[in-house]
Amino acid sequence: MDELKLDLEHFYGIRRLEHTFNFTDCQAAALYAPNGAMKSSRAKTFQDSADGKKSLDRMFPDRTTKRLVVDENDKELDPQSILVVRPYDEEFGPGANTSTLPTCPPRNPSP
Repeated sequence: MDELKLDLEHFYGIRRLEHTFNFTDCQAAALYAPNGAMKSSRAKTFQDSADGKKSLDRMFPDRTTKRLVVDENDKELDPQSILVVRPYDEEFGPGANTSTLPTCPPRNPSP
């Protein structure tokens, strides 16, 4: 897959989000942003796609939603190809059902 196109509207607090991720020069993308930047909303969106569920607006369930998550050929992603890494949750503690991402040691600058 060379591109991932998102066109999302009216669910999980997302009013409108349209963006294309380009993967021609890399094979992965990480979303790193402060709290309130809709990272969890996007994760729920991808989890809904993976589970074959309709995304909805919990506060305004009568709103018409739009969820388009397609590749560069406008083909929907195979649900089996979607992996949502859930954040660590202190309530559950460490174990097989929780995730943390490892950090990489800092690079040593070349002399």
